[in-house]
Amino acid sequence: KSLEVWLYLDALPDLTIRLRAEDATDGLAVDIMPAHGSMSTQATRAARAVIVQSAATTWSPPTGYTPASMEAKPTHRLVRVTEVNLPALVVPRVKGPNRNPSTLGSFGAPPYFLLLPLSMLAPVRAVAAPTSAVPPSTTPVAASTPPPPPLPPPIASTAPASAGASFIFPAVDDDGDDGDDGGDGGDGDDGDGGGGGDGE
Repeated sequence: KSLEVWLYLDALPDLTIRLRAEDATDGLAVDIMPAHGSMSTQATRAARAVIVQSAATTWSPPTGYTPASMEAKPTHRLVRVTEVNLPALVVPRVKGPNRNPSTLGSFGAPPYFLLLPLSMLAPVRAVAAPTSAVPPSTTPVAASTPPPPPLPPPIASTAPASAGASFIFPAVDDDGDDGDDGGDGGDGDDGDGGGGGDGE
């Protein structure tokens, strides 16, 4: 799997590559990119443009910007900006009326012209829709395990229902004086017999 990821990443274009002087010709569509920063920053497209003048020329910024004019070097190109994606990107060597560094958003809505170094111009690359960074694996996926069959219905028992257990409780004598009464009766009988004997 690691080899698949490496081969996929190795085939991706290097977004930090910039135009060479011999490739920056008139009419070429380019991406304006940051010239400095991290790898991810340099791979961020800030704007789209078209090279309109590849030979040395002079460009005059809008009124109030400094310097009043700029002469192009062999490492610069005059471009016409057609779309801005990162208005906060600083335009080198140009300051606005308030003496602060100018940005892509300082010049209003495109189109407008800028003189930029080749270090900020990159070949146009198609931006694919966001997808997973790792291509899908070609390893066949095992078929999913089918669900287990349903359990059979419970089988009714054929044994006769057992009779409820019965319990026999001994009778409880609620009158606790019954035993005493029987004893008293015996005493009375004895007393009566003794009296009969005295009469004879």
